[in-house]
Amino acid sequence: MIRKILYFMDNYRSLGGAANTLLRQAILMRHIGKTVIVAVSNDGINQVCEDYLKICAQEDIPTYEQKFSVANQPEGVSLFSILENYDQIKAFIDLQKPDIVHSVQLNPTVELVCRELKLPHVMNIYQALPEFFVFPYPDIFARFHICDSQCYAAFWKKYLKTKSYCVRTVAQREKKRERHNFAENLRFICVGQLCERKNQLEVMKAFRLAVKRGLKGTLEIWGHVDSSYADKCQQYISDHMLGNYISIKGFSDDLENIYQECDALICGSTSESYPNVVSEALANQVIVITTPVAGVPEIIRDRENGYLCKGYSAECIADKIMVFEQDIRTGAIKKVWSHANDTYDRVHSPIAVTESLIKTYDEILLEYRQKSCSLYTIEDLKEEFKETIDCFLKYRDQFTDEAFIKMNLWKIHFVVLCLKRTGLNKNQGFYIWGTGKLGGYYKEIIEIFAPDIRISGFIDSYKTGDYMGYQIVPPKDILRGPKKTLLLGVFRAEEIIETLRKSDYRYGTDYFKFEQIPW
Repeated sequence: MIRKILYFMDNYRSLGGAANTLLRQAILMRHIGKTVIVAVSNDGINQVCEDYLKICAQEDIPTYEQKFSVANQPEGVSLFSILENYDQIKAFIDLQKPDIVHSVQLNPTVELVCRELKLPHVMNIYQALPEFFVFPYPDIFARFHICDSQCYAAFWKKYLKTKSYCVRTVAQREKKRERHNFAENLRFICVGQLCERKNQLEVMKAFRLAVKRGLKGTLEIWGHVDSSYADKCQQYISDHMLGNYISIKGFSDDLENIYQECDALICGSTSESYPNVVSEALANQVIVITTPVAGVPEIIRDRENGYLCKGYSAECIADKIMVFEQDIRTGAIKKVWSHANDTYDRVHSPIAVTESLIKTYDEILLEYRQKSCSLYTIEDLKEEFKETIDCFLKYRDQFTDEAFIKMNLWKIHFVVLCLKRTGLNKNQGFYIWGTGKLGGYYKEIIEIFAPDIRISGFIDSYKTGDYMGYQIVPPKDILRGPKKTLLLGVFRAEEIIETLRKSDYRYGTDYFKFEQIPW
């Protein structure tokens, strides 16, 4: 039986969705009498996220600051953080003596410590791309995994061979409505940081289409607005003079009242595991209109307990907005609203999620006791990366940006390993794409970590001539003819990656990056 649980959060400056989910799970365990301890990281930041300290204090959960790093994909592991913080984390966990350890995202430091101390360790992690798993990573990741959707539980099981479980997100219902009276002028909200994957621009386009079709209502966009994408959204409102019925409100820490005062939530996400806003809307008895992103169709059934769009376009979203409006007029909304309430009680209520989490912990503990632990240890990690680490330490003064190299040494190790295995001497050429600061870093990395690899030149769409003693070649000359091997020395490479995909270049085989590829 599990009595004491140690939770490891992250070292991000704000409370993200994954960490918020794990913190809510910790609170559930505290409420049923488990001994709960939370560790937050100050690694690489001046101050830990204050939300952790505030929430844990309110729930009377002991909180400790420690140094450790997390990654939201296997490419983002901090090799030096593991090595530098291992002993301290080992002493901390050994002192706490938990029955089980639970981390947000990938936390190799904690995983390797738990192996040595013979403790079960489980991670909460969500969406990812298949490309994140192309390199031959050693066995340093948690073998137990909790996710908020069945589809991404299956995804991580496939790529990391984890024992994966689905535990849905929890949302607290503060007030219960016996019924909802929909006003003639409907109020819609869209909640979440304004960014490409949340797809708010397409939601606004959809709402504009719906208004043209006769919808009477307003749309409010709530979330952090410190991004160029948010500027695009605001510009769209201005360009099309939509200010009378679409507005960007910014971030609010009083979402409960916002939910209580609206008629429907529109979730337009294109990349999620299971959006927290869906469970929050159901908790507040707000109708959900959502794209079919990842695990959402596992719970939301179209016109049964919500409205499920056929796709992610403005047209698809607008169609469901109009169906929702039609169901209000015909009275069909009563059944949808009632079924949505049942869904909350069955799936997202504290009672339902507590039962699911306790059952999962018990199964993990049983599974752990029946299986032998992995033999890969911190000593194996040191040995495997010794040559790369020694090279970095020997030449660290020669790097223009030592911190960049140190932060990405894990990824550099695997890319160099793959480049050496591809047999570049038989290739049609090896090029670095980008003649800016990052391209210069990449040249240094190759010359120091892989001096036998000959650079053929640099690629740039706008510059000609020479760069750092090498010829600059336009992309069109590279992409025609036999494939070359490419390094993408560009900070924001999404458009280049899309171009390479269209030319049948494969990540991890034909092109590489020394830092994480973008989502």
